[in-house]
Amino acid sequence: MPGTTTTPAPMRLLVADDEPRILDLFTEILAPEDDLLDGLDGLGGTAASKTETGFELTLCRQGEAAVAAVAAALREHRPYAAAFLDVRMPPGRGGLVAAEEIRAMDPWVQIVVITAFTDLDADAIAARVPPADKLLYIQKPFHPQEIRQFATSLCAKWRAERDFTALKSRLETLVSERTAALAGANRKLTREIEERERVTGLIAAAKREWEGTFDSVQDMVVVIDRDRRVRRLNLAMAHRLGLPPRDVVGRECTFLFDAPERPGERSNEILAMTDGRYHSRELSIPRLRGEFLVTASPLSQADDASIGTVFVAHDITERKNLENRLRQSQKMEAIGTLAGGIAHDFNNILGIIMGFAEMIEGDAAPDSSLARRVGHILSACRRARDLVLQILSFSRQSEPGASCLRVGPLVKETLKLIRATVPNSIAIKENIRPGRDAVLAEPSQIQQILMNLCSNAAHAMRETGGVLEVGLEETPAAACPVRGNALAGDCLHLWVRDTGPGIPPEIQERIFDPFFTTKKPGEGTGMGLSVAHGVVRKYNGDIKVKSTPGAGATFDVYLPLAAEADEAAADTQAAPSMGRGRVLFVDDEEALAEIGRELLESLGYAVRAETDSRRALELLRADPAAFDLLVTDQNMPGLSGADLARGALAARPDLPVLMLTGFSETMSKENARAIGIRDLLLKPILRRDLAAAIEAALHGGDGGGERKG
Repeated sequence: MPGTTTTPAPMRLLVADDEPRILDLFTEILAPEDDLLDGLDGLGGTAASKTETGFELTLCRQGEAAVAAVAAALREHRPYAAAFLDVRMPPGRGGLVAAEEIRAMDPWVQIVVITAFTDLDADAIAARVPPADKLLYIQKPFHPQEIRQFATSLCAKWRAERDFTALKSRLETLVSERTAALAGANRKLTREIEERERVTGLIAAAKREWEGTFDSVQDMVVVIDRDRRVRRLNLAMAHRLGLPPRDVVGRECTFLFDAPERPGERSNEILAMTDGRYHSRELSIPRLRGEFLVTASPLSQADDASIGTVFVAHDITERKNLENRLRQSQKMEAIGTLAGGIAHDFNNILGIIMGFAEMIEGDAAPDSSLARRVGHILSACRRARDLVLQILSFSRQSEPGASCLRVGPLVKETLKLIRATVPNSIAIKENIRPGRDAVLAEPSQIQQILMNLCSNAAHAMRETGGVLEVGLEETPAAACPVRGNALAGDCLHLWVRDTGPGIPPEIQERIFDPFFTTKKPGEGTGMGLSVAHGVVRKYNGDIKVKSTPGAGATFDVYLPLAAEADEAAADTQAAPSMGRGRVLFVDDEEALAEIGRELLESLGYAVRAETDSRRALELLRADPAAFDLLVTDQNMPGLSGADLARGALAARPDLPVLMLTGFSETMSKENARAIGIRDLLLKPILRRDLAAAIEAALHGGDGGGERKG
């Protein structure tokens, strides 16, 4: 009704205190029967306050009763808005325990803790009765108006929170309903889109079916009309141009075939095939980036009226590349053959130099300057011989065979080369310890390992300088990670250590990956460590890295020691053995025949040297027992060494035969053994190696196949 004021329902308050006077005071303040305080010292309510909501009080003298009252109110769905609890209410439980239980039952109720003590720990109470925004404190004695204001504010807050929760629930319901409606609309829209896409797909499928034959051709197809413009092109042509077909149709044909800076270069030649006849021609078309077999076919209407020409371009770039690579391979094969011929002649020259040098060395005093100079000549010749062996390996396109070699001298020799390439700011420390150091490997590959590791170490110190240490030692089986051909598990330990910045831990696992590098472009390929790793694994070894950032890096290489290590070391120091017997030495080079004769005579043999292989065979046939051994060159005019050996063995089957060769495409150790030749020796050969081979042949031993000096 108009003018009627609705009185709000009273707010329920719970008051718990063991003092009856306090309970009476709360009653007088919050729910008086008569407002006796009105107008007394400002304690009474104002005119406006009379319209405010009243309070319904529940009074308890113990905490247990307060907890029971809250539980009952919740069951009746009439919860309390606020609870005023005294801290101490003997003899029962206190207000804090009751507050904990009330909070557990009703998270919305506002709790006011009342105490007469000043040592109350507010943080401790807040921790026990969370949350802090629903917990207040009042210290006795308190002012009545303070209690009224607390009750009014807390009840208003409680009601606002309840209203907010109800409003939030309502909003969530509305949002959920709206979301469901939108989801339904979205599903409907999705179905419409899917239907449209299905229809669009059917249209596209029909179009693809219609254009399938034309566009499925992998060769590039284009139709040029009589005005020399593009009438149609397939997708292969469009993809090669990098343009959609619609951007090409209508353009002049020069756009397809000519580079922009050279108009007419190819289009004139192609348009010459638009004469109404069939043509086929191989052309290089720069605009299409390749070489093509271009066919031209006239296109006519039903009445035979010409409407254009169909050009089909078949890409033959790969075939042309294969042809070029085949020609290049043939060139390389020719170079290999030429290298073999050069190696053969160079070996003969080296044989002359080394032979006379060894004879001079034998006549010179051991400690004389002449002996020292001749030693340098022989050392240079040995290096040249190794270079020739590499050329021969290249010409044969085969891997060089592993042999038993001492690593210590090889490391020392390699370090001499490294010193010339390392900056002066980097000191090289050599630490080669005594012990066995022979392994089964190819010398150039061991050098490659050392060169790659030292190159990386020097690069790491190129700006700051430092110390590059290279060490070598024999390692017992217990400390050796190598398994395989090592004698009783022992191995050779080679290490390269630098004092550079070190290798970050996050990339240490990747340093042996091919093409991985931290160097700037142009400073490295990323293959050095990968190649070293591959060579070490090839010889059943292992390579490890240890590095700490700022403290340098150490690469440890472990290789199995060769079973012949001790013998190999001894052989290198052994003097040539002297012999006795009659030897026929055959070589078409007069100087080599003379050297061979003098070398063998210096070893104690009676030698006859011949430069004509046919004359030598006549001597053997005339008197097969005249000689105890035949030593022959392989490549000789008229009669080769193999044919000479066959004839000699036909005349005397038990005659020992040794063959020398600088290079031969047809002769291998297997072929030589099949003929009956005891050993095949590579020129140039050292005096001691020749002596060992002759001794083995005369005493029935097996030379072991192909040798090198």
